Amino acid sequence: MGNQRDIVDLFPFTPAMHADARERLRNGITRQRVPPGKDILHPGDTVSGVYLVTAGAIRVYYSSPDGREGTLYWIEPGQSCILALNSLFLEIPYPAWAAAEENGAEVLSVSGTVFRELFAEDRAVQQFLFEQLSQRVFSLLQLLEATMRLPQEDRLIMMLLAQADDEGIVHLSQEKIARHLGTIREVVSRLLRNLASQGLVALAPRRVTLLDRDRLDALVPEPENPST
Repeated sequence: MGNQRDIVDLFPFTPAMHADARERLRNGITRQRVPPGKDILHPGDTVSGVYLVTAGAIRVYYSSPDGREGTLYWIEPGQSCILALNSLFLEIPYPAWAAAEENGAEVLSVSGTVFRELFAEDRAVQQFLFEQLSQRVFSLLQLLEATMRLPQEDRLIMMLLAQADDEGIVHLSQEKIARHLGTIREVVSRLLRNLASQGLVALAPRRVTLLDRDRLDALVPEPENPST
């Protein structure tokens, strides 16, 4: 039970909750470990709860009729899936795929009934949902802009910069990078070889090492201001 009580402190909004709301949140939570690559949601699924990631990452993606995939966003520790929240509150089917990344993920599930009640009563829960919504809408608009406006090499560089760890390593195969970008492996391989020839990255099986973050960052144009 001690471990169960600790889990409400894994998210930034819980300390601001009222004591009784925190207790109801505890009682409405189930914990699960999602193996690498396993889908937790599919298109058309009914969403009956809220998913809060505590470790690892969940990739939310689409799949085109010809089988190509493209990443919409990642749900990282401390975050929730805004598409699942939308499906829960509007009672509509889930519109995408959601799967654990290479290292799997730990996810807390809160029953939909409990979360709706908490949202209606507790300001901290309301603030959490609004922050998740605004951050995700902004990131999706950036993705849409990049897809429509930027060349594939720029989109690749943006993804590498976003996914690199503290040591500058992106732990993804070229096949997975292609899936994230909605293209094919041959295109990604060609683009990566071009970056490697400029001394910007080093290539190895299932990973890309960034050798010069500053130069890579300088290659990507600044996003346009939507108000201009």
